[in-house]
Amino acid sequence: MKYLIVDDEPIARRRVRRLFGDYDTFECIGEAADSQQAITLAGQFQPDLAVLDISMPGMDGLELGKHLREAHPDIKLIYVTAYPEHALKAYQVYASGYLVKPIAQQQLAELLNHIFPNSLAKLQFQVGHDIRWVNVADIIIAQTDDRYTHIYFGSGDALIDIPLKKLLADYPTHFVQVHRNTIVKKASIVKLESTAGVHKVVLEGMDEPVQVSRRAYSSLKSLY
Repeated sequence: MKYLIVDDEPIARRRVRRLFGDYDTFECIGEAADSQQAITLAGQFQPDLAVLDISMPGMDGLELGKHLREAHPDIKLIYVTAYPEHALKAYQVYASGYLVKPIAQQQLAELLNHIFPNSLAKLQFQVGHDIRWVNVADIIIAQTDDRYTHIYFGSGDALIDIPLKKLLADYPTHFVQVHRNTIVKKASIVKLESTAGVHKVVLEGMDEPVQVSRRAYSSLKSLY
């Protein structure tokens, strides 16, 4: 997830960036001290999220938020304010949420999980004697593999001791079932293919399409 920080105070921008530093699924594409800088950066990098201070000279955060949403309809907006009474106004301007200064780590985590479900969730796997972690948001495919589940993500693959059924139940907004032994990341679906009765789904980030059952293909066709 790409995010943009907008605040006229450098110390406040550094604090937001430091808080986001705990979440490696989020990448800061830039910091803006005013609205014009923010508009330029948003146009250049297309962030998924903008963290906007409400009180700024010139165009304030609420006006900027309206401009950003009109130019980038999918962008999520978090407003930051020292004054809780500004919250109602924020929600009238496309707010996905707001935070009161000084921002607390727990409040930020709860809000990010609300806006981007499962974006902070991680799964553990083992490589030799090393314990490693993968962000659920990065998992593109999960398939049943004997007694384990084989997961594929951007930087590799791994075996985990979590049944496919539980993964689907725990992260229903992330995964969709395409076969009795396969679930895939919804957001990675590029297109569906059907040749000679064989159905497949093409996924962003994967070299080969994945086979889809007839029932799943019918369901997916209505969604994509």
